[in-house]
Amino acid sequence: MSFEGLREIFPSKELPTVVSDCRSLLDKFKASGFRTLSVDDVCNDRGGIPEEVLLVPAVPAIHPNVELNGRLSGSAVLLVPLLAFAHDDRSIAYMHNRLGTLDFAAACANNRRAIENIQHTRDILSVDSEGCHLQIELGDNVDVFAPKLKPELSHGEWISIIQFFEIGLVPSDDYGSFNVTGTLACNGVSVAHHLHSHFESGPPAHKIWSMLAQRYSNGEFPLVLEVRDSTMTRILTRDGQDLLPEILPYTDDMMRGNLTEVGFGALAPSDQVDWSINSQLNEPAGGIHLALGAGEEAAHIDFVSPYARISGFN
Repeated sequence: MSFEGLREIFPSKELPTVVSDCRSLLDKFKASGFRTLSVDDVCNDRGGIPEEVLLVPAVPAIHPNVELNGRLSGSAVLLVPLLAFAHDDRSIAYMHNRLGTLDFAAACANNRRAIENIQHTRDILSVDSEGCHLQIELGDNVDVFAPKLKPELSHGEWISIIQFFEIGLVPSDDYGSFNVTGTLACNGVSVAHHLHSHFESGPPAHKIWSMLAQRYSNGEFPLVLEVRDSTMTRILTRDGQDLLPEILPYTDDMMRGNLTEVGFGALAPSDQVDWSINSQLNEPAGGIHLALGAGEEAAHIDFVSPYARISGFN
């Protein structure tokens, strides 16, 4: 496993130093040829300050870590917030293996194309997925969450890995960013929460992931999402059971039931994706995803349709 795509985004074109608070994760990357440092090593200046960093917080702790952030302020840092999703050994191995094959350059090219389409389209976007049809009307002031458009990191720059792999539209203050109506097939989900609110938002996020993972294991996917005017109205299993009443209590009070993201994945659909694992790297796995929840007080749930076909994009 060469990690060639990962190397290419750093100024030296070499493997970054992996910094984490999880010993088993550090051992995993060290066995693949990475230099590794624990968070304590960096904070206590044992081993120097690395200039190029893959930062993977994976152990429950208070975030942000002000001391760590200060010491790495001049470094090129790629953040993989494993703690915000799942951080067991299986999830660590999955993240490690996916990182070894990701093509950052191709993803950034896809991001650029998506941005150009969003900027210039005047038509309603039509999305078809497994017998479902969704329409997305873009507003005059589309709010896009800071994507990376070039496969590079500079010293002093901190970037979350998801910024390389998706174009995420978020609601604007006047709710004029987008309007979504129709149905969408969902092949898998990822469930996140914010690191800075881990001890509050983590428990509900973990509970709803466990429920959805069990539904996936039982063969109840793909789900069918029903949306009207950017509000989720039903989430149906393969046998027609509506999961929305069970899901909504595990999302934030603010905007509960309303879409908090319309995302366009920059990765191609792949049989390497394992939907039984709660991974951030599954979220941008092709097609489109819709989200409920903000992840501040509870869960942020991405419902992913990797094979969705989007008309209206060039």
